[in-house]
Amino acid sequence: MRSRTSPPITSKWQKVLRSAGFPTIVLVLDFETYWDVVYSLRKMSTIEYVTDKQFAFTGLAVRSLGGRVTGVLTDKAKFVRPEQIDGFISVLKRAYGDNLSGITVAAHNANFDCLVLKKHFGIMPKFILDGLDLAKMWDARGRHDLRSISKEWGLPVEKGDTKMSLGLHWDQMPASVKDKWIEYSKTDVDILSALLIKMLPEVVSRPGIELPVASMTHSMFIHPTFRIDVPLGESIRDGMRVEMMKPISRLSRSGVMIVDEKTGEQRRVTTDDVSRNKPFVELVNKFLPDSEQVPMKQGKSGMIPALAKDDAGMKQLLSNASTKVRLLAEARSSVKSWPLHIKKVENILRQAKCQDGRIGTPLGYHNAHTGRWGGAEKINLQNLGGPGRGGAPTPQLIQDVRKMLMAPKGFVLGINDYSKVEAVGVAWQAGQHDLLEDFRTGGDPYSDLATDLFQEPVHKPLKTDPDDLAELLTIRRSFGKDAILGCGYGMGWNKFYARCLANEKLKPSFDDGTFDENFVKRVIDTYRSKYSKIPKYWTKLEKSWRWATKYPNETVTLPECSLEFFNRDGATFIRLPSGRTLRYPKARVLRPGGELRFAWGDLYGGKLTENVSSGLCRDFIAESLLKLRENGFWCLLTVHDEIVAALPENKAEEKLKEMGQIMTDVPTWAKGFPLAVEGQLSERYCK
Repeated sequence: MRSRTSPPITSKWQKVLRSAGFPTIVLVLDFETYWDVVYSLRKMSTIEYVTDKQFAFTGLAVRSLGGRVTGVLTDKAKFVRPEQIDGFISVLKRAYGDNLSGITVAAHNANFDCLVLKKHFGIMPKFILDGLDLAKMWDARGRHDLRSISKEWGLPVEKGDTKMSLGLHWDQMPASVKDKWIEYSKTDVDILSALLIKMLPEVVSRPGIELPVASMTHSMFIHPTFRIDVPLGESIRDGMRVEMMKPISRLSRSGVMIVDEKTGEQRRVTTDDVSRNKPFVELVNKFLPDSEQVPMKQGKSGMIPALAKDDAGMKQLLSNASTKVRLLAEARSSVKSWPLHIKKVENILRQAKCQDGRIGTPLGYHNAHTGRWGGAEKINLQNLGGPGRGGAPTPQLIQDVRKMLMAPKGFVLGINDYSKVEAVGVAWQAGQHDLLEDFRTGGDPYSDLATDLFQEPVHKPLKTDPDDLAELLTIRRSFGKDAILGCGYGMGWNKFYARCLANEKLKPSFDDGTFDENFVKRVIDTYRSKYSKIPKYWTKLEKSWRWATKYPNETVTLPECSLEFFNRDGATFIRLPSGRTLRYPKARVLRPGGELRFAWGDLYGGKLTENVSSGLCRDFIAESLLKLRENGFWCLLTVHDEIVAALPENKAEEKLKEMGQIMTDVPTWAKGFPLAVEGQLSERYCK
């Protein structure tokens, strides 16, 4: 549906929208609402804020781009007072449909503004355009607030200060504050409008996919889908609290006490004692031998205790010869980690309470440099825990959190996961045809590599194999599996060795001398020798990125990989086979060593390979989401290489098979890529 007053489409940004199938008239809006020091989006999730009894409008700033919106708006910003908002929205619905399907709705942080439309006006926008999404496409790790983005894009407009409205409803604002508030609000939509015009042609490298996928991501959040098992969630939360306190109780039973400085009396160690650095260090030093001290590391302003979860110093304390030191380290790890999991469960429960026991799917579109989604809304459904591979097993309570998510009534969850897709992607890109053929035909490349490594036949254990042989085969094959799945990005022997030592099943074999550092070096060498085209591919990517960065006027094309490298305005880009680009801002080649670096760190061939492979796999997910929707599937969630859809109970098996067929329909740009999925049906979300 288009307004009769729409001018011809000549603007570059409108052409981008049209190529994405979006209406070329855009309603830019920004709802302004009451907030205070406690009731704010800084302290609450979006759904809690929008459905809270304190929610109240302090205005609505709007303007149109690309033409007048049925005579209501022009291309100049307008402020709608709170008492006028209902009438204004009614006019829009009459003109563009109950869900505004005849217009593109744009906002900065569209999850908020579109959730307001849904919860307070019954509008589920069909076409959503978010300035935040465009900013993350440009630089996923940068600052994404309007002030920072406008500065980066050379816009002179200055924002005002929101603190003027702190704790004030519209009718409580003095006239002078209202005037400033109106100008502040209109300025916001002016900034966003200018950004949309500049960014759409520059940022969106394949609009026909990216804009619909971004809009779909917002829709998955705005429309609640998953039912939440509240009793299970409460049980998990209570169980986590008990687990958190167990190491504290073991300290008391082991005689680890604190002497009160004022009274001289002994008392039990508390969670506060082990979570705060100073008392924890004092406690640990008390039980360490005189020759030892708490391990230190370099901080921003000097040496500090190495007490973070992944610090080598903390790992030393956890394996210290002193039982009391180990118990203290375990207690600290417990009170530092469990509260994060408890908070996630509590957040899910609170958000479900706002929507009759359901939640939408909060995902951050393009949260990662490669374009992958990320977690959002303080629950991060991208990281719900699982059994894991190697290392200490994930506690069952953490694994059980995903079981809180249940299918809508009358449906079951169809969970389809791309199988080994990143490892396949590396082989496909590098032209490692023997490995690719193994994946294509369902061979066992893990056993093949392990056979070369051990110079003895290795196969996946059979039921008829004796227990001791099955255990030996499992260990040997696991080296082949870990190498193929982990070494495609240039992992060195030292990192591989560290992973082996962290694997509870493998560590004993290293402790008793069965395996050692030299063996691990042989694993790496065997992988790189057997699949020699993959290391050559790393080198090829590194050289191409370097050349494009050093010589900005030249484009490097790798037709055998369908990759293109070019530099524009100080940023180096990689155009993927899908046509989407990866952007590396502030790209440079350091002298004299020639190391590669961009705004967010160092680069090398293996890292670039990881970026390309992860980006390719992400593009499969994005296109599959759209194809599934076009075929009537109700997609609820995507996590890593997995898509979850709600399938009708009476057709679940049939629809799961169809879902898998759609996901393995290879795009034209990925000819020869052997896509495969592993699917399952479940009432609850599971791994």
